[in-house]
Amino acid sequence: MKTLLLHFTALTVLLTACSQKKQTEKSGAQPSEDKIAAFEVDSVVAADSVMVADSVTASFKMTTLVFPTILNKTILDSIYAGQNIKTKSFSKIELQGALDSLKNNYFSQTKESLTDFMPGFAQEWTQNSIMKVFAHKDDILTLTYLSDGYTGGAHGYYNEMYRVFDLKSGRQITLNDIINNRDAQVWSRILMTQFLQGDLDRGQAEMLLEKDIPLNKNFYFDNANLYFLYNQYEIAAYAAGPVLIKVPFSEIKPFLQPKFRTRINLK
Repeated sequence: MKTLLLHFTALTVLLTACSQKKQTEKSGAQPSEDKIAAFEVDSVVAADSVMVADSVTASFKMTTLVFPTILNKTILDSIYAGQNIKTKSFSKIELQGALDSLKNNYFSQTKESLTDFMPGFAQEWTQNSIMKVFAHKDDILTLTYLSDGYTGGAHGYYNEMYRVFDLKSGRQITLNDIINNRDAQVWSRILMTQFLQGDLDRGQAEMLLEKDIPLNKNFYFDNANLYFLYNQYEIAAYAAGPVLIKVPFSEIKPFLQPKFRTRINLK
């Protein structure tokens, strides 16, 4: 009887373990890409709201990322230049201090700007900024910098910017690293064609302000496409919002740098 009980107990434990394993597999729980790549990300925030005048309340919120495992000073300088942050080591403590300083400067400058102008009714002026990891794969890190705010007037502002970094080589990836031909006329045709093809249901073409779409430095890429982001008023009216143009690599193969094609395993 005791032997039978032991066998039954062992079988129960085995079945429970199998059940837990199947449940984990079913839920799709996997280590995050950052953990797999031993890539650590933390963040710091500075936020406050102050009445800077009788009719104006100023609100500030800024979030930036901390990368404990990125030690390359050149990359770190480029990463934080996107938020106008400069420190010696970009440690968490230094970054927090930098954000607090930017916050205090914002309140001081906003108060000074109201010396000669005062709204006739109560308003809330804002400034928000956040850095996010957009993608991280094969030691290529793409960050997005989002900012928005309001300083009176008919409407606020919004800005979206991308920067791409090669953690393997220790440098920011520029457009010259990707393409070998930057002829303005050629690229204007490429970008306009891809814009119109992708605008079938967005209606941004009706608000286009430019006849020629220029290359810009606000880009990112994946394994199949190169993306260019144009913010409000850059090539289209404010109401159009940001304009994202997707250019398939298959359409621009002759223009791609050989090293870049090798770097992203593009055949």
